[in-house]
Amino acid sequence: MAYTKEVIKKFYNAVIKRDITTARTFLADDLLFLGLFETYRSADEYLAALTMLLQITVRLDVKTIIAEGENAAIFFELETKEPAAATTLVAEWHQVKDGKIIHVQSAFDGRPFAAMFTGK
Repeated sequence: MAYTKEVIKKFYNAVIKRDITTARTFLADDLLFLGLFETYRSADEYLAALTMLLQITVRLDVKTIIAEGENAAIFFELETKEPAAATTLVAEWHQVKDGKIIHVQSAFDGRPFAAMFTGK
């Protein structure tokens, strides 16, 4: 439990610092990310998208991480600027195996971000 929580915590600490190289060390190569708009089937695909999101991120404030076994839920507040200006509560379910995040599923109010993915 504490181990899984630490992996998630260290990953998000690196993301907050925009240290993508360190963040990558906590992701399995074959990571599966399921989001509202897109699915990524590798750590590198996911990090490319995350890097783009960080370009409009003003603040990422982790509220809590709850872990049980290899599963963890994280809740964070994400403040973004144009073209998706909003403050959004994000919930993610993570699975960790052998010290690496292998699965992420994200849930949040996607309305501020829809135009970025649908061209509307």
